[in-house]
Amino acid sequence: MATTGSTTSSTPSFLPAETQEKDHIAPSAAAGYDRERELKQFSETKAGIKGLVDAGIINIPGFCHFPPSLRTFGTPATKAPSSIPIVDLSLPRPRAVELAAAAAREWGFFQVTNHGIPFDEISAVISAVQAFNELPAEIKAAYNTREETGGLIFNSNFTPSRAASWRDNFRVGTSPRPPNPEKIPEVCREELLAWDKSARGLAARLMELLSEGLGVKAERLEGLSFLEGRAVMGNYYPYCPQPELTLGLEGHTDPAALTVLVQNDVGGLLIKKGNVFEGGEWFNIDPVPGAIIINIGDILQIVSNDEYKSAEHKVIANPHQTPRISVAVFCVPGKTDDSTYYGPLQELVSKEKPARYRQFTMRDFRRAMFARLQGVSSVLRDFKVEEPTVSA
Repeated sequence: MATTGSTTSSTPSFLPAETQEKDHIAPSAAAGYDRERELKQFSETKAGIKGLVDAGIINIPGFCHFPPSLRTFGTPATKAPSSIPIVDLSLPRPRAVELAAAAAREWGFFQVTNHGIPFDEISAVISAVQAFNELPAEIKAAYNTREETGGLIFNSNFTPSRAASWRDNFRVGTSPRPPNPEKIPEVCREELLAWDKSARGLAARLMELLSEGLGVKAERLEGLSFLEGRAVMGNYYPYCPQPELTLGLEGHTDPAALTVLVQNDVGGLLIKKGNVFEGGEWFNIDPVPGAIIINIGDILQIVSNDEYKSAEHKVIANPHQTPRISVAVFCVPGKTDDSTYYGPLQELVSKEKPARYRQFTMRDFRRAMFARLQGVSSVLRDFKVEEPTVSA
């Protein structure tokens, strides 16, 4: 097994030596390249993308190469960060509702300030994610699995059949079944569980604002069990020697109702202003100390009958020696039985604006989510109705 503690520049065993020697030839184009073999050997190391960096890799492996069409951003992502909406939660409630709803409609992304969560708590969970990812490889390997464990699951990418992103990540399901604390490493256990609690509280406040922004009762969205299903994901984006060939995270929309995200001061997150399956402008979301990023997910776009937007976003490969760290809490419906259906709210369906999506169970939703193909990952098309109907 390869180790991640080495700082030598020796060729990892699963990369052909000739691809390391040809600085300007992509591994995927090298003679004799075997993607399945390399990907299998990479997975068996359980060292993650960071293991490649620690081994002194020069050329990234071919299974991390993205097609050029997915690495382009249309309009250069050089827009000023001030263009991204910021919602000050200390404002009078009607004004906060107005700003949050406007951002959800126009962008699908916004940042919140004066949210009441101490900066030290944000810093602590970011540091905890970094601390786990920088543990010795043999310790992290014990958490590397694709099986549900009731604790922390470490992986480089959850979809090995697609181009692998240049990142490592882990996931901890926190609700509706609480995790087993003993299955979360001590180096990040307390911080992750505390952050889940704080993120849930913030999400509850925001769902009230977003409900009122739709013209329905404040408790309407939370009443759909949108806070009952949660998972915390820690993302670690190490230095990439060839960032022009890959992505930290491919373009996608979040298959959730709402995402609560914090990041360190290494940028790289881009969002597209425009419909997910069409063109649009790309914008940087530069880190703002103490601010928390909120984005609308596919489920909330469906439930709002397209009033709110689930925006496409991606992360560029990290060209800096300092790792990029982000921590996301995904809020999804907790009711997953086959008798609970989701779809556009009845209050938002009318003759003038018929239902634009069909009803579905979370089983249907998960099936569509795991069947997504490489490209823009979104399930919205799976539930779109060809002819909008008044009866939801």
